[in-house]
Amino acid sequence: MTMSTKIFRFSPMRFLTVLLFLIALFAKADHYYGGYITYTHIEGYTYKVSVVTYTDNDLVTSDRDRIEVIWGDGATEFLDRVNNVGNGEMVFPGIKKSIYEGEHTYTQEGNFQLVFIDDFRPFNIENIAPGESQSTLLYFDAIVPVADTVSFCINNAPDFLTDPYLFGFPGKDIRLSLTHFDNEGDSLAFKLTVPKARNGEPVPDYYYPEGVSLNHRSGMFTWENPDEGRFVFAYEVEEYRDGQLIGVSIADFPVLLEEEADLTGEFSEVDGMIDDHYHFNGPEEIEFSISYENDTADTVIIEPIFKLNSHFNVTEKSGFSGETAYDTLTLDYLGADNNQGNHIITFRAANVYGLDTIFDYYSVSVSSKSDTSWSCSVVPDLRDVVEIAPSVNQFEISPNLFTESVWINVGEDFENMRVDVYDMRGRVVAREENPTAGTFKMDLFGLQTGMYFFRIESNGEALVVLKSVKM
Repeated sequence: MTMSTKIFRFSPMRFLTVLLFLIALFAKADHYYGGYITYTHIEGYTYKVSVVTYTDNDLVTSDRDRIEVIWGDGATEFLDRVNNVGNGEMVFPGIKKSIYEGEHTYTQEGNFQLVFIDDFRPFNIENIAPGESQSTLLYFDAIVPVADTVSFCINNAPDFLTDPYLFGFPGKDIRLSLTHFDNEGDSLAFKLTVPKARNGEPVPDYYYPEGVSLNHRSGMFTWENPDEGRFVFAYEVEEYRDGQLIGVSIADFPVLLEEEADLTGEFSEVDGMIDDHYHFNGPEEIEFSISYENDTADTVIIEPIFKLNSHFNVTEKSGFSGETAYDTLTLDYLGADNNQGNHIITFRAANVYGLDTIFDYYSVSVSSKSDTSWSCSVVPDLRDVVEIAPSVNQFEISPNLFTESVWINVGEDFENMRVDVYDMRGRVVAREENPTAGTFKMDLFGLQTGMYFFRIESNGEALVVLKSVKM
């Protein structure tokens, strides 16, 4: 049979089936740039949750009116998009911001890991293994401490005051302010972390480019002499109250660097601060001044982004003249502030090029002395979360490289199963008999580093042998 005859016999129905498959495949790809979760206590064990995502606005076929959230107590739920009449909003050419909201009532106390996970990250992410980013899931989470509200402190996630994404020019140092405000006055600490993928595992073959750093106090992300291309980063924001950890959230964000991008300018140092920080020991009024210059833009403008509590009075004076802009903030601290954390102040410079605007950021922080202790107790062991079985295929093991434990799926007939763990010398070093669920966890903390074999049997008959490596 000739090739032409084969093509002639390729039926329209079969062609349509393949076409629909390809459409479904590419509808999922090249979609998510990043996102984050915030939560607010309503009453009792009830919380309101917002999931914010940043997606490729050009791929309308992969746009989501609803997304699924994993509550951390075994329940999942679809949340509806609420911003811009449920349509999302374009925050930059090519990037859509979507906000999904919902409420959930937990039935017991515990630290619950609230998770969002979906398909997929964009194509050609430079700091993920080549050719892998378009099939790498987006995963971010937050730990919600659910406890007795009479004895223990209530915690709400900090607010995001800026959108976490950045466009820049390769070779020119870039800055992005990850500006937050904590309504309870908790101390915030920031650190870069490896982005997560399936089951919360680190994105494979991920790396930090040279010159990247994150200020632990102000949340200021900087990258000296950046490379061209698309990059993704993730950071963890920790909340501390009376020196104890009370909240943890993860945010995932992109940095996009193109030769065609317009250039940003340069900030001056902030007058009135030392190492971009100022501490008020008592009532005091002080001025903080900054300027910005860009001789390539049509004009530049500075605006401050921040939230302060009622113990501060604020006045601002700003101006611009072509390629130069300035801003002066006068903070009148009234004292008697019970909050214990830093207040982050971000100066955002707008570089205007015709109809386009490129933003640049500079963050500082101020703090005040508190002489008041909290009347509640912080929930202990915040990172000791209620554990939910991950997604593992039948007769598979996860992860392939482990440090303390593995998850194994033995199927629906799990009551009659047994798993024996063998070392390289053929000795049985661990055993699980008659597990209570199809997917269960084996704690193997005490094993030595090396390769291990997992023999799964039912009623004495071997079904499969798996392997994993203890790191």
